[in-house]
Amino acid sequence: MNTVATPIKHSGLGIASTVIAVLAGLVMLGAVFYAGYVGMNEPGGQLSETDPRAITIGVLMLGSMAVLLLGAILGIAGLFVGERKRVFSWIGLVLNALPILGGLALILLGLAMS
Repeated sequence: MNTVATPIKHSGLGIASTVIAVLAGLVMLGAVFYAGYVGMNEPGGQLSETDPRAITIGVLMLGSMAVLLLGAILGIAGLFVGERKRVFSWIGLVLNALPILGGLALILLGLAMS
């Protein structure tokens, strides 16, 4: 019998996790740059909590963190899919986890400073 080995495919969940990490990371980076831009153009560099720009920045940051968490869950799920390559799952998991951990570290730093 002559059997032909079919190549192992990449995990779809891993690819989705990686794409989510890149897109949500770009949104988060854009929110940080926008916050810096707004802070530079404000007297004293402070925004009030009810300023629509501050609310927009907060929603973008928290929304991208939630999407990154979803991407991390997809990356973890992609690791356990049988008979698939796990490269994109690992890349997606790392790229999703780093901004989440960095964002939590910034939140803790901000709370410690106030």
